[in-house]
Amino acid sequence: MKYFCLIALIVTLASCENPSDCTDYYFSDQYKSYIYANPGSYWIYEDSILGIIDSLYIDSQSVHFNDICAVSHQPEEELKQHYISSYFKGEDNNGWTAYGFAVTQEYQASPLLGSYSEFGGQFIDSMMVHDIWYKNILEFKTSSSKYYWSENIGLIKKEFSFIESSDTVYHFELISYSLNN
Repeated sequence: MKYFCLIALIVTLASCENPSDCTDYYFSDQYKSYIYANPGSYWIYEDSILGIIDSLYIDSQSVHFNDICAVSHQPEEELKQHYISSYFKGEDNNGWTAYGFAVTQEYQASPLLGSYSEFGGQFIDSMMVHDIWYKNILEFKTSSSKYYWSENIGLIKKEFSFIESSDTVYHFELISYSLNN
């Protein structure tokens, strides 16, 4: 009897590990149009108050399908971008790493690129930055920052304090970019 109870317990626990519905999640076309950038792409920004120039360069980008199907994880595409800033030192003093997850359609980066979420943000039809009109803008706000993404271009404007307690607030606006297709 103990043998059968043990087997029943193992079967029950095993069935709890994998949900019966494991939907595969992929990045949407909208997500890709705001976030994806091939290695070699770059954006140059100028701080409209301090006059600082910063460039961001995509060093590498990879999309990996994580096929783990468990209670705490669904199979999904995962994005990893490594980029380099000309002004700010990164986590390895050379660059920064940003991540995207298809289940949530979110993008999580450092203050230099901020965040993006397909299910959040405020839509703005157009915005002028350095005498150029950009269309299809999504604005994302946190308690101490604002990020403006333009479809098929990327981040066009960002306002942030580099460290939450910092008195310096940066106001970077796009002055030039090149998307490496």
